[in-house]
Amino acid sequence: MLGLLVCVVGVVAVMIATEVIWRRKLLHGEVQRKFAHITGGTFAAFWPWLVSWRTIQLLGVAMLAGALLNRYKKFSHFADGVRRESYGEIFSALAIILCASLTTEPIFYALAILHLALADGLAAIIGTRYGRQLKYFVFGQEKTIIGTMTFWVVSVIILGTGLLFANQLIDYQVYAALLLVMPPFLAALENLAVYGSDNIVVPAAALVIFSLASSI
Repeated sequence: MLGLLVCVVGVVAVMIATEVIWRRKLLHGEVQRKFAHITGGTFAAFWPWLVSWRTIQLLGVAMLAGALLNRYKKFSHFADGVRRESYGEIFSALAIILCASLTTEPIFYALAILHLALADGLAAIIGTRYGRQLKYFVFGQEKTIIGTMTFWVVSVIILGTGLLFANQLIDYQVYAALLLVMPPFLAALENLAVYGSDNIVVPAAALVIFSLASSI
């Protein structure tokens, strides 16, 4: 019960902080939206150590309901200021539900969700801030080379650090192979999955790869 309380209070705290930031105009546009994306997603990555998988699934369902309701009757401004059409907040909630259904390994879930939160979030912020002169379009969606490289680097950091805690599941030869293969592969998926669908495609793909790697 305490773990569930921590999860709920944490989500509410992120929503309140996001609303305060919006009202006081402390952040704008993509940075404002990614504040909730990064903080909420990073927090959610550690839920397996607090609550059961079924509880995580139910929390994801609650987040999905909130995201859908917010589109019809706005009560939070965490997605305001985004110039492009995106359903990222919906796909993020679906990703939590899906990832909690696909694995029973907390470390694999955490690394998958951290790609959603940190790799994707920082790629968007840094790409928007510094990458406008080196941009390209995928299915009409603007992407930047700097943003993609940021995703790649953050992915290497997440995997390089996190997989050390999975040494009982993945040996060091596989570990080295994953560090070489996964970052560019996930970065390519992030580019191809438009309208915010990368929020579910990337973590789902990461979990599939982890599952295959741990069976070798």
